[in-house]
Amino acid sequence: MERSNPEGKPNSTVINASEGNDELNDDGVVNQEGSLVDEITDVMVMRNDELDLRHELPDHSGLSEAEIPVIGMSFDSLPLAQEFYANYAKKLGFVTKVRNTNFDKTRKDAKIPINQSLHCTREGYRESHVKVATRSNRITATRCKARMVELRHSHPCSAEKAVHYHEYRELTKHAKYVITDNDEAGIRPNKTYLALANEVGGPSKLSFSEKDVKNYITRNLRCSDDNEDFQGMMNYFVRMKEINPNFFYAIDVDDDNKFKSALWVDARCRASYEYYGDVVSFDTTYRRNRHGLPFASFIGVNHHGKSTLLGCALLGNEEIPSFEWVFTQWVRCIGTAPKGIITDQCKAMAGAIRKVLPDTVHRWCIWHIMKKTQFKLGGYTRYGELSAMMNHIVYNSPSSESFEVDWAAFIKEFALGQNRWLADLYANRRKWLPIFFKTEFWAGMRSTQRSEQHARILWWIPALQEWFVHKYDNVLGTKEQKELEDDAADSKGAIPCIGSTGIERQFQQEYTSNMFRTLQLEKVFWGKPVYHTFIVQFDPLSQKSRCECNKFESVGILCYHIFAVWSYYRVDTVPSCYVLPRWSKNVIRKYTYIKSIHDVARSNESHNMFRQLCSEFYNVAQEFVACEEEATIL
Repeated sequence: MERSNPEGKPNSTVINASEGNDELNDDGVVNQEGSLVDEITDVMVMRNDELDLRHELPDHSGLSEAEIPVIGMSFDSLPLAQEFYANYAKKLGFVTKVRNTNFDKTRKDAKIPINQSLHCTREGYRESHVKVATRSNRITATRCKARMVELRHSHPCSAEKAVHYHEYRELTKHAKYVITDNDEAGIRPNKTYLALANEVGGPSKLSFSEKDVKNYITRNLRCSDDNEDFQGMMNYFVRMKEINPNFFYAIDVDDDNKFKSALWVDARCRASYEYYGDVVSFDTTYRRNRHGLPFASFIGVNHHGKSTLLGCALLGNEEIPSFEWVFTQWVRCIGTAPKGIITDQCKAMAGAIRKVLPDTVHRWCIWHIMKKTQFKLGGYTRYGELSAMMNHIVYNSPSSESFEVDWAAFIKEFALGQNRWLADLYANRRKWLPIFFKTEFWAGMRSTQRSEQHARILWWIPALQEWFVHKYDNVLGTKEQKELEDDAADSKGAIPCIGSTGIERQFQQEYTSNMFRTLQLEKVFWGKPVYHTFIVQFDPLSQKSRCECNKFESVGILCYHIFAVWSYYRVDTVPSCYVLPRWSKNVIRKYTYIKSIHDVARSNESHNMFRQLCSEFYNVAQEFVACEEEATIL
């Protein structure tokens, strides 16, 4: 074989390849012998004396002779020739293209390629007819004459820069699996990219960009077809039902059998309703998905005083029939309606609750109402004073009578008699003011913020039904893990007592740490300034007590008024009726024996095998990492 001569002599020697093989001739054309070929009219035949002086030979020091194209090289097929030249180009730092392809004229219908002209992508010259200021795509052509047998280029070649050309950017199998796992776990693409970059010592050592990570997620992990999206969600529900028959789901479709709404409840959540289903919050205010379906969640309070998930739904719309369907299916799932429910001020939701949950006390979220204060009243001159007085009346009124008096004084003081928003709030005061709900148990809930916290966990989801339920799957597993950690911490130790009373020690032994800490805060209030006087009824014989503030009835935690009375009468043992099993760390709850279902069917067999092998490799690496000599051998 004769190599392309960079010294200035023409290339004219062709070494014939064996019959049937593809060979490289001196025009840079990969040709298959023994076939009738159309004449190639657009291949630029060029001698060395025609080259511009700027054409330079790239550095071949890092390549072996077998990796450099020479005239007369033969290949078993055209794709192998393309692959050879592409590998050569990547190592030197430029990109190749098939400039033209000729087909066998004797078999035109089959379109069998028999020769190709392989060039550098920067050959030729093109002028843009678009104004420079408005052009976004770059012009890369520089009249480069490089091709299979001409190794000199009219532009610099850089192997370091070439890895960032989009033609060479490629995700490794490891990267694809990491992206898939991280996306399933809710890790954002930019964080995944940074993690992959840290593994190899920086982004410059990766063979892909952050945009490639995002594109992979969009193309491979997202479903753009609505029907396929809904089918994927249905498949998820069926798989979960097969894993645990107690998994519940319901789908609502229209007359054309198109998706409208869905509700699903994990088996563990379903069982936990027995303990935490007395009061729930239901919220749809945070976000909608790509199909315009609001996401809703049922949230309760567990024995640690933390949020627990009791069901999720995607609503067809926010009208009464849609809410009625969701509430009906949810009650069908959990068996009994809750005693209390907190929602926003949605009229359609209120109408559905009246019909489906007639015996459930419905309360508006006070947080949503008070959040609007600045928007509704911010234009008043004395807004600072106005806001402070309104907050004090709303949150600290000791009785409904005192509220009526204080509210009237508030309206008069700031001349708010014509404010329509305040007038509507006053007309519906029994739906949101804390003073009107103090006789019912609410487990410390006054707003739907617990529901919104779960919705925020899902805010970054690309809003596809199938992926929404998968993210719910992940959130549920996280909540379960945190509850297990709290239970483990309580079994290991307890928060120390502030004093030495038997009452405090009794609650320390019985209540979870979070609820015991809440109760201790009541004792801290002793000696603090008193804003209101409450009457505590106390029976010395039974030691039963009742305070006008009704904190125990509404929150489930004794108030400091009762503690003060007990201290005065030297009560040292708490009557059992004031130690609620709901907050106890000693109660065995059946739902804790049920693990949240995690869908593993999404990963294909090779992905699961890759995970398993990586896990084993990490274990091996852990054994050898301490010894540099052993690590080198490994």
